[in-house]
Amino acid sequence: MAKVTFRALKDRPGVAAYVIQTLKEKGFTVLAASFDSSVGGRADFSVIVYESEGVDIRRRREEIAERTGAREVVVDPGLAFIEFLDVLDLGAVLETLANMGINLEFIALTSGVLGVAVRRNLLNDVMMVLHEEVPHAV
Repeated sequence: MAKVTFRALKDRPGVAAYVIQTLKEKGFTVLAASFDSSVGGRADFSVIVYESEGVDIRRRREEIAERTGAREVVVDPGLAFIEFLDVLDLGAVLETLANMGINLEFIALTSGVLGVAVRRNLLNDVMMVLHEEVPHAV
């Protein structure tokens, strides 16, 4: 997976929808999305896409930045995206990851579904420890 961050988008109604629609029109699959806090009327917006799509977005980032109004488009490949359905103890999951020293590259939460992105090379360790420490979450 890859995280694509649209830096310093104008924070106005519909901007996230426009970015997602722009990506879909170009044939990209948005698996998850997260909008950061607005500062000075600008905010970062990140999406998770398939890694191969991230490569294509990186090649076309100037075109995509211009079309979406982002000051910059940053592609961060080499991620694994994990979804936890019906997380009963969100705090335990996040605390376990923190205790492992795992930096969450992306986090999204909706109605009991937690999605996180971690470095792909850490995935097996993360899954093993989560299964041991928070078995109902994995």
